Amino acid sequence: MKITITPIDPLISRDSRPFGQGQGTRIRSLDWLTPSVVCGALRTGVGKLHGSFDPEALKAIEVRGPFLEYEGTLYFPRPLDFVTEQSFNDDGGKNDGKKKKSVSGYAVRPLQEWKTLGETDLPFSGLQPACVENPPDQDFKPKATPYFWSAAAMNRWLFGKDPKSFSLKESECLSGPAKDERIHVSIEPQTGASEDARLFSTTGLDFRVKRGGEISQMTAVIDADTQEDNYKQHLERICRSPELRPLGGERRLAEWRGAKDSEGWRLSRKPDNATRLRMVLATPGIFSKGWLPGWIDEKLEGKIPGTSIEARLVSAVLDRWEPVSGWNYEKGKNGPKPLRRMVPAGSVYFFEVVGKQPFDWETLWLRSVCDDEQDKKDGFGSALWGIW
Repeated sequence: MKITITPIDPLISRDSRPFGQGQGTRIRSLDWLTPSVVCGALRTGVGKLHGSFDPEALKAIEVRGPFLEYEGTLYFPRPLDFVTEQSFNDDGGKNDGKKKKSVSGYAVRPLQEWKTLGETDLPFSGLQPACVENPPDQDFKPKATPYFWSAAAMNRWLFGKDPKSFSLKESECLSGPAKDERIHVSIEPQTGASEDARLFSTTGLDFRVKRGGEISQMTAVIDADTQEDNYKQHLERICRSPELRPLGGERRLAEWRGAKDSEGWRLSRKPDNATRLRMVLATPGIFSKGWLPGWIDEKLEGKIPGTSIEARLVSAVLDRWEPVSGWNYEKGKNGPKPLRRMVPAGSVYFFEVVGKQPFDWETLWLRSVCDDEQDKKDGFGSALWGIW
């Protein structure tokens, strides 16, 4: 069942830096909500509706997302294997102030002739470096593309046979929530006055976006499921009647309600006989070997989770790791969770299929590729698949 989350206040998804007395006075937010923030709030809400908390049963509630939705269209984090030397604000040197309606770019692909160019410090001997294909010159410096791409743009990029013909339209992109910074004071309970030297600041994600002079709302969407009958009825209740519930740091409010399928939840293309696969992380991934999935061995081979397909990892395009932590509220386990490193959303892995097994695109679309079962249920590592 799909659930939309429309924030009323700017939401805080902390970046795990220390905060508190003697530790720090700033709460910083990541650029997007982590899956653990959303599924933790959902499970807490379900437990309150049920009147009791069964940790194992609540943790069995499976979540996919959150993903950005705007005006009925689903958006995914931009893939890191696309770079461009233009931006939508470039006017091509005309200085006429007009924005571009689309930009073209270059594909980042495994460099198969790398052995003839010299040695690398990659951790595995069979791993190929990834480079920009046919850059315009040696001084090429890529510009940032908007953080979110529509499902239609992502499908064209994942399944397009000629990357040179791909262009990204301005109408298919969103920059994502803006950062909202606020200064707060600590209030003395007895007097109601502010305490001296007790200022702190918070940074939240403001989901209001201006289009044509009007302010509209962007929405986070999740797909939730559980096999527990008692908790399933409470999930259905959340879908039936809109309710305000806290989400993220500082208990900021958001409206939770049921949603219909939007473009992107299901695959629109199904290529046959794909021998080269691209895996793009739609939500941050957590793997037992750091950046490398645990189902890949030292020979860079392994079975894609949920299938019998043997694949060999050829290359990868990754961004800097991101932190994730939190607070454990389970009885007897109260305390901070250990900090873990996430592979950022948008990271791309290039595979070659070993053998001729059929690839079940529908089954794996937006399914988790993490190693740990609980990480899968928490929404980490949801993957999009394509060809290269």
